Amino acid sequence: MDTEHARQPRTAAELEAMILEDLRNVDGCPKQGIKVTVYGIPWNAMLMFGATAGPVRNKDELRQYFEIIVDRLKRLYDIKIA
Repeated sequence: MDTEHARQPRTAAELEAMILEDLRNVDGCPKQGIKVTVYGIPWNAMLMFGATAGPVRNKDELRQYFEIIVDRLKRLYDIKIA
């Protein structure tokens, strides 16, 4: 494998934080009440909206951004098993 294009290892917690940080930059994203869970090998991610998020008018838009973010990060990072 070409080392220049090798994916970097990240823990599930690191990937979750990266995804959440990117999502919070989207207009209308709740500041609280959303949870990102990274799981599996190869890894995938799940987005959940809790009650404390309140009414999320752009939920579909946020889910689309979430998928774009996850796809981008999957190309860059592998999950690191602790």
